[in-house]
Amino acid sequence: MPERSPTPTSLILTLILIVGSTAAAGATDISSVDTIGRLDRITHYVKQLESRRWIDRNRLFGASRNLIAFADRWPTLRARLLDAAAGGAGLDTAAIHGPISTPSLQISRYAGFTQSQTSTAWCGSSVLTFFNDTASEAKTMAALSGVTAVGFATSSDQGKGFAYQGAPPGGINFDQTLIGSPTVACTSATQFFYSAIWLDTLNSVAGVALARSTEGGHSFSSPAVAVSKDASTHLIDHDWLAIDASHSTIYTVYADLDYSGLTCGADPDTGSPIPRYAIEMVVSTDMGTTRSTPSIVEQVRADATSPWAAVMGPQVAIAPSGDLYVTYEAAGQNGGAATSRQIKIARSTDSGVTFTPPVVVAVVSPVGDGADLQGLIRANEFPSIAIGKSAKDSGFINLAWDDGGNAVPDSFSTTGSYAFSDIKMSVSRDHGDTWKTPIRVNTNAKGGGALLTDQFEPAIAADTKGALAVCFYDRRRGANNFQIDRECAKSFDGGTT
Repeated sequence: MPERSPTPTSLILTLILIVGSTAAAGATDISSVDTIGRLDRITHYVKQLESRRWIDRNRLFGASRNLIAFADRWPTLRARLLDAAAGGAGLDTAAIHGPISTPSLQISRYAGFTQSQTSTAWCGSSVLTFFNDTASEAKTMAALSGVTAVGFATSSDQGKGFAYQGAPPGGINFDQTLIGSPTVACTSATQFFYSAIWLDTLNSVAGVALARSTEGGHSFSSPAVAVSKDASTHLIDHDWLAIDASHSTIYTVYADLDYSGLTCGADPDTGSPIPRYAIEMVVSTDMGTTRSTPSIVEQVRADATSPWAAVMGPQVAIAPSGDLYVTYEAAGQNGGAATSRQIKIARSTDSGVTFTPPVVVAVVSPVGDGADLQGLIRANEFPSIAIGKSAKDSGFINLAWDDGGNAVPDSFSTTGSYAFSDIKMSVSRDHGDTWKTPIRVNTNAKGGGALLTDQFEPAIAADTKGALAVCFYDRRRGANNFQIDRECAKSFDGGTT
């Protein structure tokens, strides 16, 4: 399902249920107070980062925005939890009965659990789908172990049916959290890997964790830290995996929001660190046991001349030649506004040690108001990549993304307008050096009496016969642009039509 804007109500309801059931049973409040202390540390860390002058939550992706939204609500929730743990009137425990997987509309219309931001891998007859999962978050928080906001499902019949597996193993203690944005990849029907954003507040580590299954996803190892940064000065976001099984190599890309000032220095007027936004990669040549120091795909300074500069939403793919391609969205560069955005791509011919200067694939218009779509669904134009596998399109690079080319005035929008989203795609047949003029993938009429609706969040794939498919969320059947379907478009001529 589409990625919703940060409303960590499920996390709040989980805490209420944990503490409420403890108080109702007359049990000691040690565990609940200990939980509150740990959450104090997490929210203190988040608020310290957000207090920095250059932090803008609209430039963050899902995991980071969820953390900040939860920190906003923590003071009020904290008081209610402490009152409830002491047997006070801060919580109506009579409304809370049964397992936490049973939603109670007496508590909130947000009760229940959601799954979003999916990633799927298919090898042989085995298919695994990973996603942000508030049910896993609830279960692992209730156990007072490492919290995991990630869930997954498995299929052993090529996707005809799936079995929900819940949360993969998390960290060893409550201060270690898999906070979301999972990606999954496979090398065979039995061997799967996933990565997710990692946070360890006790040891002040922000990064990416990696885990492995040798049983087709039926069990996973505990997460191992693949990317490690100082959590007091870094936010890590939107990781992505690609695996070269023939060379036992795993490539992991991610966005690093660096507020240390070590690279960019300090603002001469305020003394505040100048933020550095970077797309980085780490490489493991032994299937995840060890990994390289990060290499830089592109980094930008968000200084006074380009305060909105950022790079975000990377994906990585491996060509049949072994070359690597990393694509991502850039914003606000060269003094541009936050709405000045581009799709970029860079190439590596030395297994991720160095990258070519990035090429601009297309200039894009922000969708929605540049931060959210109608219904408070997160809006971005992050690209999806697929590289041709057949004899006729081997090595061709195909990209798909959102584009807000149909803007109408909107007095409630933060930008004064609302841009209805289309799906665009382009192809390069010369290693990403040049690109065809982008084409519109969704074929529904817009304007001139036809409905204006959103098509958004595309994923593109290529098969061994030369066909391309682009799937996306589609609102064309809803008169008020709320109903959401899933549509797929196919191309048999290399993306020309």
